[in-house]
Amino acid sequence: MLANSILVEVAPGQTRLAFCDDAGKIQEIWHCRDDQLDLFGSVHIARIEQLFLSQNRAQARLADKTVINLRVRKIDRHGLVAGTVLPITVTAAPRQGKVWQALPGIRLMSSALILLPGQSGMHFSKNIDSAAKARLVSFFDGFPLPDGFAVILRRRAARLSQDALHTLLFELVDKWQSGLIGCDMTKPAVMHHGGSIKDQALHSVLFATLCACKVGSPNSQIIDIAVAEALRTKVPLPGGGVLWCQRTNALWAIDIDSGSANINRFGFEGLLNEAAKESARQIRLRGMSGPIIIDVPSSGSGAKKFAKDLQHHLDSDPQSPNILGITRSGMLEVWRPHGRKALTDVMADNVAQAAFAGLRLVAARPAFKPVRLAVNVAIARWLNNAGKPAVDKLDQRLELVLCLNDEVQASPYIIDSANTQY
Repeated sequence: MLANSILVEVAPGQTRLAFCDDAGKIQEIWHCRDDQLDLFGSVHIARIEQLFLSQNRAQARLADKTVINLRVRKIDRHGLVAGTVLPITVTAAPRQGKVWQALPGIRLMSSALILLPGQSGMHFSKNIDSAAKARLVSFFDGFPLPDGFAVILRRRAARLSQDALHTLLFELVDKWQSGLIGCDMTKPAVMHHGGSIKDQALHSVLFATLCACKVGSPNSQIIDIAVAEALRTKVPLPGGGVLWCQRTNALWAIDIDSGSANINRFGFEGLLNEAAKESARQIRLRGMSGPIIIDVPSSGSGAKKFAKDLQHHLDSDPQSPNILGITRSGMLEVWRPHGRKALTDVMADNVAQAAFAGLRLVAARPAFKPVRLAVNVAIARWLNNAGKPAVDKLDQRLELVLCLNDEVQASPYIIDSANTQY
């Protein structure tokens, strides 16, 4: 794998993107299904249907009748009543039975700044210190913001050069202007589709390179390994310690276990150093969001150093997680904003994901040669209905052979006439 790259595997019915760090290790994976609506980052004119101001939210509906959960801040409440039509930006995917989430207003997001069309001024994330603010303000002295646009500068903006920041700003301006859809602002409509998945990936991780990943290649197999790793509860650490990563309906939990680590030789510091780095990776790899509680072993000042190290590693996460502090029970609390689906939610559709895995096997075979794929009834039904457009994209003629049982974990495989597999 290439360092600081985004591997892009375009397979029948599904695109997978794997984000690699400067050491070439996968940090995050996006699964994008052709058969599912992807509203992430899109801008709409929506109609308010119900207000729940005591919960700081409202229910809205898009032009295609999709229901949206809208977060309503106090400054957005003025004049807001049921029936109001307003622009909104979709910011988070459905999760655990919840619908798509959005914020009032128009915003184009990147990891370093947020562009606000139709507004003016420069705003700062609350996590930017005064020195960084002064430096960022100086970047725009004599180089004002484009007319009709405001920006929110995020924590990562402080790491960019003046040229890089200006380039990113005008890329987002161009993205907004080129993708703008003329519509009637008095009724629900689509204003902006949010850009392609590749475009969103490049704005999510700055200075990365898109690298095509052929289906069935070694890099494709490495993505499979990373997905399997992220679905396991137990994460071994190099020094013998263990992370236990689990999810409830309310939160994510990470438990740091010394396991078979040689504490007498390396102390808790060695364990916590490894745990801080791997915890940040697992948070991003699994797509954890909302409250994340970490049980750190009692180690005196080691816990404070762990928190500092963890925040350092979290700073490379485009979702900008923050450590909120220590709970009364001694747990470290982290908040990561909701965004794309957690990997566990993506992979929860066992039938569809098994079918996609089978289609990747088929796509890796020589083109224009018929392929026999062993499936069960559920997989065959999916491929003949929701998955038919994906099957139609194959260069190979596909024959489905019903010879698997109906267990949810059933895995399709290729049947070769010369070497039949059972």
